[in-house]
Amino acid sequence: MSLRELVSKAKNKGVGRHGRLLTVKEIKRIRRRGYRAERELVRKFRKWGFKAVRIPVSAPSSEPLPDLFATKGDALLAFEIKASSSENVYFHKAQIEKLFDFLGMFETYKRRIAIIGAKFPYRWTFRQVERIDDYVIRKEEKSNITFKQI
Repeated sequence: MSLRELVSKAKNKGVGRHGRLLTVKEIKRIRRRGYRAERELVRKFRKWGFKAVRIPVSAPSSEPLPDLFATKGDALLAFEIKASSSENVYFHKAQIEKLFDFLGMFETYKRRIAIIGAKFPYRWTFRQVERIDDYVIRKEEKSNITFKQI
């Protein structure tokens, strides 16, 4: 669920995700955590020889844009990234569908890979996704794809 959806739900029902309204300070803190995680990942990919770009889209959009994408050789990687200190991170079907729509626009790449990633305190967890569905990454879960495999 995006921050904008959380805020709109709070306005409609008077409560946030945890039974209370989110303050502006809390919303900014959550966004900052996500931006830092995305920038960290871009730096890592550039260090490994990828061409990587973060796409700063602050509002949910109907455009098929991932949080970041990276290319190297014949591979195009599209990422949906979440940063969290909680136990679980949720990726909704619509977000995964946008990843596949984005990858579908670049038929010149032989390998087009959709990846969801969660940044927990002090560690990353990644999962390569093959189909459009809802996904959950748990804090204790191990990645099904590593940086070296990418």
